[in-house]
Amino acid sequence: MDGKAIHRCLHVLDLEKSIAFYEKALGMTEIRRMGPEDGSWTNVFMGSDASGFQLELTWNRGRTEPYDNGGRDSHLAFTVDDYEAARALHEEMGCICHVNEAMGLYFIEDPDGCWLEILPNKAEFAPQAGVDVLDAMARRRSLRRYSGEPVPQALLDRILEAGLRSASGRSRRPWELIVVRDRAMLDDLVECREQGAAMLTGADAAIVVVADPTCADTWVEDCSIVMANMHLEAAASGVGSCWIQGRLRQAADGRSTHEFVANLLKVPAPYQLEAILSLGMPEAEAPRRPFDETLLGKVHWETF
Repeated sequence: MDGKAIHRCLHVLDLEKSIAFYEKALGMTEIRRMGPEDGSWTNVFMGSDASGFQLELTWNRGRTEPYDNGGRDSHLAFTVDDYEAARALHEEMGCICHVNEAMGLYFIEDPDGCWLEILPNKAEFAPQAGVDVLDAMARRRSLRRYSGEPVPQALLDRILEAGLRSASGRSRRPWELIVVRDRAMLDDLVECREQGAAMLTGADAAIVVVADPTCADTWVEDCSIVMANMHLEAAASGVGSCWIQGRLRQAADGRSTHEFVANLLKVPAPYQLEAILSLGMPEAEAPRRPFDETLLGKVHWETF
């Protein structure tokens, strides 16, 4: 078993003050939040593009006694690309609590007393990074049932970035992405297929992938790469997703799925529909699927 660190929980007295601190001091943003309907507690997950690791800021209603978040004896460490600029910012904020010039590092203190070590982005300080593509593949599912919780904008942005970073033939990038979050529009999109699009009734968003066939003769392949990359990033980010094929499919009213979607979303000619990615927070976490070693029989070496 290989354990993977994903987040660290810190208890905070003033949630908005703590969020503002981590946004300014370390460039982190809110990824998602959770809590009961009665508002007795709230968990806010903060993260950044620099790392997949997250901070979980936990606020409890009615708490007034300061938390013991470890102080100098139990701290978190962050590397920064521009050490001098970071130090100048933290000096301006007045949050530097300890400097070790000999080791070339310093500490800042958050509003609840947690010490955060600031290091220059050097190889000796970098963790051994692992590629999580295979893990995302192992967790990927076509999820059709969603919790109703909205997909955080930060996660949706990551999914879109995964699509926009996709490879394409001769780098033509013939595709365009249409994001649909309007509830009525999502309900209308259900009719884009005779069957196979019902999950959109519970989805929080959909990404429609279209392309200009006159731009590249590989437009189908290019769009498929975009869809696959977004599908995998959704799995890696804990978002449920399902691929709804559009090209060469028929709508409930007898029109082609392309014609239905193009009319609904005002897609101009000559753009053609490839597929739609349905998105929503899953009802339950998808377990990691073990590798089926019988598939190795599909690998042929040198000749078929």
